[in-house]
Amino acid sequence: MASLEHLKRYFLTGTAEEDLPFLEQAFVSSEQLAEVAGIEPGAMRLIVGNKGIGKTALFEFLDRCARKHKLPCVLVRPDDIATQPALSVTDLASLKRHYFDALLRAVAVVIGRTLEGLLVGDAATLYEEARKVGQTSDDAVQYALKLLSAISVAVKSIDGTKLAKELAGNPSNAQLIQAVNSQLLKDGSRVVFLLIDDTDQVAPPGNFDHLNRLWGLLLAARKIAKDCPSVRVLVSLRSEIWLRLQSEAQGQRDQTDHLRNLVVRLKSDDAHMRKIILKRMALAVKDGGEGLRDPYDIFFDSHDVTLPHSKEKRPWEGFILKSARERPRDAIQLVRKLIDATPKTSKIGDEAAVKGMSIYSRERIDDLVGEFAPDCQQIQPLIESFVDIPFESDFETLRNHLKRVCSSFSLVIRGIALKPGSDDDALRALRLLHEAGFINPREPDSRNAKNFRHVLFEEEPTYVEKSKWNRLQAANWEIHPAFRSRLIEISQAKQAAS
Repeated sequence: MASLEHLKRYFLTGTAEEDLPFLEQAFVSSEQLAEVAGIEPGAMRLIVGNKGIGKTALFEFLDRCARKHKLPCVLVRPDDIATQPALSVTDLASLKRHYFDALLRAVAVVIGRTLEGLLVGDAATLYEEARKVGQTSDDAVQYALKLLSAISVAVKSIDGTKLAKELAGNPSNAQLIQAVNSQLLKDGSRVVFLLIDDTDQVAPPGNFDHLNRLWGLLLAARKIAKDCPSVRVLVSLRSEIWLRLQSEAQGQRDQTDHLRNLVVRLKSDDAHMRKIILKRMALAVKDGGEGLRDPYDIFFDSHDVTLPHSKEKRPWEGFILKSARERPRDAIQLVRKLIDATPKTSKIGDEAAVKGMSIYSRERIDDLVGEFAPDCQQIQPLIESFVDIPFESDFETLRNHLKRVCSSFSLVIRGIALKPGSDDDALRALRLLHEAGFINPREPDSRNAKNFRHVLFEEEPTYVEKSKWNRLQAANWEIHPAFRSRLIEISQAKQAAS
């Protein structure tokens, strides 16, 4: 009989590292995989997405699928690059040269550590020569570039259709099959994957030149793709970092033109997250020896949940998806909180929703503060100030609240001190909160089944602008459900203390 212990196995933290034992079983391919994998010789892709959307899981899955089909793949992480010689330069040209060298040295190390079976013939000779000259030698860089070419394989040796079906988990994904066969495996070429994950960790925000360092790394990765056409380069980057690279790096805005067309923005809508949740639940059902039954009937005490701090009821699936901020990791972590809040012999119910959501909501605010503290050190009190207005409000209520906040305490956003009572600065604060996903406008939309849509920052980064004043006024503004339980608890604590 399936129990919550079976379910717990597949709902850990939602990180790729903890999911590795069952990643191939549980992975759900994105509809954007054709864009990701269809890389032509000499090209690269910049995979941009919110924290928790699954960038690392995607890279791990690509790595495993590639190796299974005898396609060499080198997966480089910040720790591999951090072991290279210390960085002392600050101008972009020098940073690009530094990271070109550092990346290739890291590549040589990773090849020796993880692709030993491919080191035969010329590749084995090159690797041995690279090892002898040592990582600090300038010759090591050239050996590494030659080594990448040596371990690449001719595309004619790879069954592109089988590879595409493995990647998609769906034999009918014609778009992906076409992308793999006509772009990735272009006639007459050779191929090896170079995946560079978590690039934002290479240069932490505390460094004054961290954005220029990231530009140096990205341009170095592109140079590797150009210098060695057999290498297909994929680089992952968090959405907010990509936004800052475009708007804030001193003197580097023109670099955006070099990379903009290489960007694939990862998305995870409700349909994609529903598949992720159901696939993991199905694995738990199978482990428990259950037949083909609705997993919500097995693990939950009823079809609907009474929303925390409310009398409204909603299907469990809708509650989980609505609270997940379009991030699969959040959905996985919420289910885990529900499991942990439920006695072992029981099923998940309303009480678990209240307890689990309390912890989950607090952690989501902590995450948001961690992500955006470099932009606004006062973002936590700014968020907590919203206990004073409804979760759904019109623009005038929201505008007046933000003007009062600017008068209540010193608020600095990206180096600009906000002035009390200023409409411009109230919009500046709202723009940051919209970017963070804390609050979103809701507009009428007859094309949607609900006759409205939420305008997310990723869809329209320039939504909060004074030039769009009439549109801002016409929208309803809603605090995301992921943050509401914590705000309610803060409000209750304030009332109890007064």
